[in-house]
Amino acid sequence: MARKPAHLEQAGPKPTGRRAVWAAIRAQRSGFTLASLERATRIHRDTIRTYLRGLEAAGYVARTPDSNPAAYSLVRDVGTEAPRVTRDGKPVTQGLAREQMWRTIRMLGGDWSWRDLAIAASVEAVPVAEADAKDYCANLARAGYLLIVAAGHGASGDSKAAPTRYRFVPARNTGPRPPMVQRLSSIFDPNLGRIVWQEAPHDDE
Repeated sequence: MARKPAHLEQAGPKPTGRRAVWAAIRAQRSGFTLASLERATRIHRDTIRTYLRGLEAAGYVARTPDSNPAAYSLVRDVGTEAPRVTRDGKPVTQGLAREQMWRTIRMLGGDWSWRDLAIAASVEAVPVAEADAKDYCANLARAGYLLIVAAGHGASGDSKAAPTRYRFVPARNTGPRPPMVQRLSSIFDPNLGRIVWQEAPHDDE
């Protein structure tokens, strides 16, 4: 089954998807089963089973020995944010670059360029490409999260070219989860649970 758009999957105060399963696991803590998680979340059992398998492989939950039906306990509570793991327990890296950029943007003071952001947000495991930083900054500026301090000039690759410089708008520090640029030319802020910017429709007539 295809995933719902982010603004439908995450909107509203009640968590959905893996966030709902993780919230139910943290609420039940020990002795929970597929059936108890299904009752708590109203999510299909196969979806819960896949996520639970990944959490077990990654060491977040452990199965109670000789339990029938299988019962589990939470052994590694990392807070409200649901762990992103594959079914074999490996971390999901998709979206981590955006998380790193958003975290860095909220920490940076003064003004900076998308090139500065790419350098500051990169870590060995997940480097941030300059092209991604440039695109993300441009979208955040459209949505009002960033102010353009100085527009860039010069062609890409020109040693004298200057990248656009930005400054974070403190009032738009909505929370730890990165605003998401969506395929429908819009930005969804999961901290607010709503679309905060959407490109105006084009008039082709």
